[in-house]
Amino acid sequence: MSLEIEAALDVIDMADAMGVAVPDELRTKVTSAAVCGGGSYPARAWAAEHPDDPGTGCCWGDAMGGPEDCTCWVAEYDQDQQPPRPIVGVAEAVRQPRMCGDCAYRPDSPERTLAHTAMKLEDLPFDGSPFWCHQGIRRPVRWRHPDGRTMPGAADDYQPPMVAGVPYQADGSAALLCAGWAVRRDRVLRGG
Repeated sequence: MSLEIEAALDVIDMADAMGVAVPDELRTKVTSAAVCGGGSYPARAWAAEHPDDPGTGCCWGDAMGGPEDCTCWVAEYDQDQQPPRPIVGVAEAVRQPRMCGDCAYRPDSPERTLAHTAMKLEDLPFDGSPFWCHQGIRRPVRWRHPDGRTMPGAADDYQPPMVAGVPYQADGSAALLCAGWAVRRDRVLRGG
């Protein structure tokens, strides 16, 4: 589940705890996204760029929720994916030697601009949940709908294959643990 979806679920939980009414439509959208991924990035992007498009009814998502919930889009990746060479859990994962220039743990990263997402990033080292580096991970450069429409991929839409909770790089090796996360995790383990 993405940090953004987790943050949205947290906000709904906080609203519930304070007795603030959350519209059923919003609750359903966020819960649906958490459970089944909701509409894909290209479906949401297409709907935003074409607000008058009534949809084609090409799939259950489009028929029931409109173009933003279409599940027909197919990714065209920047790299060919090699079969994963599984490791035995996080214990065997290798750490990225240094923070990337666009590491989510850098103070000026886009991931830290939303308070809830920044808070989730800071909580991960405490509960031991690994955070993986994006280097070497495939991502869609373009999305194609079966009817021929295309949408460009998002720069941060990494889509690695996952095996037992571990993402895999395009070359088939396990993703590296994020260096920014690892530094914070080391501090937590040392009691600092």
